[in-house]
Amino acid sequence: MATKTLPAPAWQNLNTPQTLWASLYIIWALDVLLLAAAIVGAQVHRGAMQTIGKDAAPSIIAAQHIKTALADMDADAANELLGAPDQEAYERHRVEAATKLIEAAKNITYADEQKPIVDIQVGMGKYERLVQRARDLHDVNAYSEAARVMDDELLPRADELDKVNNRELDKAYNGQSGKSIASVVFLLFTGAGLVAALVAIQKFLNQRMRRILNPMLVLTTLVTLGFVLYALSVFGAERKDLKVAKEDAFTSVHALWRARAVAYAANADESRYLLDAAHAQEYEQKFQEKAAALANLPSGTSFARVIEAYRDGRKPAITGYLADELNNITFEGERYAAISALENFGEYLSIDGEIRSLQRSGKHAEALELCIRTKAGQSNAVFDQFDQAVGKTLDINQKAFDEAVAGGFSALSNFEIKAGIAAVIIALLAFVGLLQRIREYQ
Repeated sequence: MATKTLPAPAWQNLNTPQTLWASLYIIWALDVLLLAAAIVGAQVHRGAMQTIGKDAAPSIIAAQHIKTALADMDADAANELLGAPDQEAYERHRVEAATKLIEAAKNITYADEQKPIVDIQVGMGKYERLVQRARDLHDVNAYSEAARVMDDELLPRADELDKVNNRELDKAYNGQSGKSIASVVFLLFTGAGLVAALVAIQKFLNQRMRRILNPMLVLTTLVTLGFVLYALSVFGAERKDLKVAKEDAFTSVHALWRARAVAYAANADESRYLLDAAHAQEYEQKFQEKAAALANLPSGTSFARVIEAYRDGRKPAITGYLADELNNITFEGERYAAISALENFGEYLSIDGEIRSLQRSGKHAEALELCIRTKAGQSNAVFDQFDQAVGKTLDINQKAFDEAVAGGFSALSNFEIKAGIAAVIIALLAFVGLLQRIREYQ
């Protein structure tokens, strides 16, 4: 029985000019795939930076800024009813909260952001009416009702706005790693395929036409390799900037804004304790809970020992927002500022203990003086020192965050245009290089 011979593949029946034209089409196709891989990679990396740097993080900061301003409003209202000299502080912080609320509304990116913003707007109106009633009638009960609106409606809604954006930020950052790897693999695969095709046609020309090298194809190969390396360096730079922005800077920014917001709410609880005797125990408990959220020290450990440990470069076993920041020190000057914040907070808590001791001893006037006045060594003065230290630490991290975000976008600036130009150059060089050989058969 005769053995059937399988027909040779169609490409083996091509003559030299046909093979060269087919090779050119393959190079162009791979060039288009390389361009697509580069554009997809750029979009993946730019999208992650957009979500973290422009969409989610600013809204998270705005949420905590709103919460801080609201809590400060409440402390101002309580202090005003206690007889504090600064009668304009409440209005300043009310305007600050309203301004930040408008900024948050302008930056709505996710559907779940709108409801907490609307709820805060509605709740602020209710709160302000109750505070005005307390002022007009010197009615502590009206203020107590306003305090419940603040604690149960306004501050939780600000936290909700934070959570919505923080969820999206974490999703973008956690998903970016896998997408980044996939885009890099796609880029390497298409780049390697194009280089392999160029090497193969060089080998074909050497075997069929006895040409050692085709200068244009060599240049095409070098341009391809150069572009792939350039794209990898751009994506690598963006990933580095993204890490700095998210892990090094924003982790601290978020912890510090939370610390600031909770501290202002605790400061309000301190004033409420003196203002509303009927709910003093409740406000004292809330103060202690908030203080622990900022810095929760193990039993028997003093602030002095904790601060000494941090200055020695050790990480003592404390928890809270201030601990989160101190355990994430990255930038120059950050450690000193963060330790200063913790030190001032410890002093503030010590003065708070004196206020409560005086109040329990029936020395209300002395407790009031220590609470609402601003002389050195008094509660508000030390709280301001704490807030300034937090602000300085925040500024260091915010600057690093802004620079990292700007660097990430700068690395990707006009990348698609550059990729398009590189793709056109590769296509033209390959065409010119092969056209010279094709013409030899005409």
